[in-house]
Amino acid sequence: MTLVAAPGCQGDDADGGGDDEVGEDNGEDADGTTDGTDEGTGEEGGDDFIPPHGGMRRMLDHQYVNSIGYMFGDEAQAVADPPGDLALHGYDAIGAAEIAPGLDLVELYETSALEIGDAVVANPGRLASFVPCVTESPGQACYTDIAQTLGHIAWRRPLTDAEVSEIVDIALEAEEWGEGDFNAGLKYELVRILLSPNFIYVKEVGVQDANEPEEFWLTGPEMVTRVSLLINGRIPSLATLESAEAGNYDSVDAIEDFARALLADPSAPDAISEFFGEYLDLRIPGKNLDAFPNYSEALADSMLQETDMLLRHVIWEADTDWRTFYDADFTFIDQNLADLYGMAAPEEPFGQVELPADQNRAGFLTQGTFLARNAHADGNSTTRRGHYIQERMLCFTIPPPPPDVNPNIPEIPEGEQMTLREVMEQIHLEEESCASCHKDMDPLGFVLENFDALGQWRTEDNGLPIDSVVDYGDWGTMSNGVDLATNVAMDPRTTQCLVNNIIRFGRGSLEDFNNESDEILELYADFETANFRVKELLVSFVTSELFRQVGEPK
Repeated sequence: MTLVAAPGCQGDDADGGGDDEVGEDNGEDADGTTDGTDEGTGEEGGDDFIPPHGGMRRMLDHQYVNSIGYMFGDEAQAVADPPGDLALHGYDAIGAAEIAPGLDLVELYETSALEIGDAVVANPGRLASFVPCVTESPGQACYTDIAQTLGHIAWRRPLTDAEVSEIVDIALEAEEWGEGDFNAGLKYELVRILLSPNFIYVKEVGVQDANEPEEFWLTGPEMVTRVSLLINGRIPSLATLESAEAGNYDSVDAIEDFARALLADPSAPDAISEFFGEYLDLRIPGKNLDAFPNYSEALADSMLQETDMLLRHVIWEADTDWRTFYDADFTFIDQNLADLYGMAAPEEPFGQVELPADQNRAGFLTQGTFLARNAHADGNSTTRRGHYIQERMLCFTIPPPPPDVNPNIPEIPEGEQMTLREVMEQIHLEEESCASCHKDMDPLGFVLENFDALGQWRTEDNGLPIDSVVDYGDWGTMSNGVDLATNVAMDPRTTQCLVNNIIRFGRGSLEDFNNESDEILELYADFETANFRVKELLVSFVTSELFRQVGEPK
């Protein structure tokens, strides 16, 4: 069988590479390292550890919103609306450190602060828990208490007398403009505190090491702020800040205790889900309703809930091996997913159920989120599925497609009948210029061809039997989704890739094997020693030099 094809490598994806990030220059080599060291061994780096530059980075939008909730309550949190984050190298935290803010930044923060001020005036109870005078004895002296106490929390440091005086002057002017209304002064005092770069930006400059001038150790207040933003998704409490200022968080042991306490807080699962939201990037595209009449936004929401439930079970409820996320023989479904997967629904929505053995399902890679996310609106994409696994699960960077690539799948000649696998093998794997990249993507997608673009089980494609058996490198022969899931779970790159991505998210910079190999390898080893439990990885990370040090402020 021959397909009529235009010159160049043709793909099954709109961008010719399989995913929106194909060819992104993220500083990584094809083996997932960042400097060309041999297969990530780190043998050529690490002796001269130079941390990434210190400085200031903008608080992420979820951290801003959560911090508003901590200081002012649910009503204020509901109206908090900071400017949206901009991702760089796949992470908002890196964008917050590297991308210059837009010209409308101040206006957007001001609009948010004004809405928050109104909400606090209408619902002062949470603020009054920090500054009782707001409800007990409002007056000029209360403005001073607010500036000192709330300013300390919001700016993560004590305010100077001059700063307090300037904030109080604004409150008094607003009160006068409001014809003596204390709440008018309160509103604009809060706006002044929230519009300050001291609140919006997180300072991470540290103190220079006496023996290693290129290394700067984060101070106690900087450390508790960085840890709290990562694990709880908000700024630390006033008591924590005051304790840090007294030197009580200057030791690694104290930081470990602090991290473990935060991990036990009810807010931690939501905050860590922010990381997985970026790491997994689960955007489920809409589907062609003629091809998939059972698709709906409610079904897409159920898919996302299933993945989140599995994540939370592995990390928080069972506190077990991270690799279970990939090879679990159980999942959490509702009626929507039961209908999709051809299973009996649990008694309660999103109850735990065993996966059907006859469908060869296991873990995340056979969930609707992964399968629908990495497919087209009207059919499967073997390239997208394989690319996603390589780049996100294994940190294996796929080179960009040739500039003359034709991303459209050619028409099957009239009278011929072919499966998607047969088409992809002909246009991707028989042509050497295409095969050099697609040999690492398409075969992984072939293994999953029994699942359609929504994640439903099927045995035929285009009226022909599906062949899902592939032979792939060191993974050997794989016949189905369970085989693929097992190989992904057991490949050491999978757990190492998670470590790499937590580094990127947690400190707002890429890992760098040229300078940090010893420290990164130590984190890999710690994760393995902890039986690959994510909570223990977070503790190891925040107590490592990778997290506690920065380079010279830029």
